[in-house]
Amino acid sequence: MARRFTKEEKGKHQLADTNEPIIKRIKAPYVDTAALIKENALTLIGRVINSQEQRISALIPALPRKWHIQGRAVGSDLGHGCFQFRFEKEEDLERVLDNRPYHFAYWMVILQRWEPVISATFPSQIPFWIRIKGLPLHFWHEDMICDVGKELGTLMNHELTKTSARIKVLIDGLKPLEKKYIIEYDSGEESIIYLEYEKLENHCSFCQSLSHLKKDCLHYLEGNKTLTSQKNLEEPKKLEDQNNYERRATPSDRRNEKIYKDKDMNQRYLRLEMSDYNKERSPKVFNDRVDRHDNSFGNRVATKQTRVPPPVKATTDMADTTQNWCSRTHTQEVENQGYVSPPYTNRRHVRRERNYMRAPLPQRGLSE
Repeated sequence: MARRFTKEEKGKHQLADTNEPIIKRIKAPYVDTAALIKENALTLIGRVINSQEQRISALIPALPRKWHIQGRAVGSDLGHGCFQFRFEKEEDLERVLDNRPYHFAYWMVILQRWEPVISATFPSQIPFWIRIKGLPLHFWHEDMICDVGKELGTLMNHELTKTSARIKVLIDGLKPLEKKYIIEYDSGEESIIYLEYEKLENHCSFCQSLSHLKKDCLHYLEGNKTLTSQKNLEEPKKLEDQNNYERRATPSDRRNEKIYKDKDMNQRYLRLEMSDYNKERSPKVFNDRVDRHDNSFGNRVATKQTRVPPPVKATTDMADTTQNWCSRTHTQEVENQGYVSPPYTNRRHVRRERNYMRAPLPQRGLSE
């Protein structure tokens, strides 16, 4: 029997190694870091969670405007979605940490005090005030809500009143959030509590991650792919079942289906014929139309608009010889002039018009 060639003899491992990038290593020398650790004591390290939507070049000048600090804060980009701010005063740094969490461009921002650690996941902690909903009232106890906070992360503070239960927890912002828990009691009963995060911005409503939305979630897209694949598999089965039904159908079943189809087609043709009949039957001339008693409509009523007749002129005594020449000429003009509708005006208050029939100056002998 012929001997099988190994992977090295075939050269497969050599091709695989050439495709992978080779990263060289550098040995770090011994350095006394005590002075640098003290120098960076007033430094905050931050991280953007969604680097595609959050630009660090725009975040560095915008974020200090929300802090209202007294001293100065100098920011710089560290790469890989991280940045730093160096403060002058300890009070300013503490004030910024107490007012967390922060967000930029509707996405959360991670801010932590610098620590002399070497980790790819630093910084990652975000403090959230969380409201507990659904907990029975007789279990509103400090030990109960503190256990919930310790289960979420590092418990920083808690507030318990007769109307609300809140906990402040330092959680890992690089991991999905926890929105509900099942509480198991000594009696064997269970209840679900819901966690409401305050000051929470954009996140995925499917996997509860802070780095993307639901439309970009890989788990959600994979679930949709499986559903579509199942639908695609079910469609041929439906067609196959339909074909099998047609093959197994008895003559009576086929006859009934044919009757229903013929009935449907007859109704369609009947509607079309009735519409054509109504079009032919409807007369185009108004005089040819009749009502339901076969009585003719008669002639169409004229729709020509007529002007309202002018008012009847008041009879005036033409024998009055006491009128002066001005009043007589005005009366003649009014008699000769036809009816004219008053012009349009924007005035809403009618002015008191002059009486042109009266003489401008009193004359002796006219009133006697």
